[in-house]
Amino acid sequence: GMELMGKTLGVIGLGNIGSRVAELGLGIGMKVIACNRNPKQMAGVEMKSFDEVLAESDAISLNTTHEDDNKDLIGNDAIGKMKDGVIVVNTVDRDLVNENAMAEALKSGKVSGYAWEGENLEEGPLVGLENSLGIKAFAYYTKEALDNLFQILTDNIVTLAQGNPQNRVA
Repeated sequence: GMELMGKTLGVIGLGNIGSRVAELGLGIGMKVIACNRNPKQMAGVEMKSFDEVLAESDAISLNTTHEDDNKDLIGNDAIGKMKDGVIVVNTVDRDLVNENAMAEALKSGKVSGYAWEGENLEEGPLVGLENSLGIKAFAYYTKEALDNLFQILTDNIVTLAQGNPQNRVA
């Protein structure tokens, strides 16, 4: 294992999930650095380039949205820029990581651990590796999350009926 206090957490994608991950890192005494597609400031977080986050982090949290231009965002090139023994956590989409490259990095020890969420956990090159942890995507499926979702839905219906729609998309 690794003591996280005093280590550097790199957050890639500082949206809702990434911001919360950064808060948690700060709360346990980590230095938090981040990169984001659009410039963003957050108290206690130092903004860096993508390559700097890769090179300086002891642990990396991937929280960016899946777009066509970031498929395999973490592949051989990105992994090569990381510290030896880095821990990588992917909170969003399996397509962000080239799983063949990650499997090789896990086997060699370049990456000491990789956690990811998704479907079809029994398929792919990461299956069976003792330092790879796949978890089904169910974080949203808690009583509190469902209560919150129901409350938002109810509020939206009420405000729409009152002629003042909230959370408009277009």
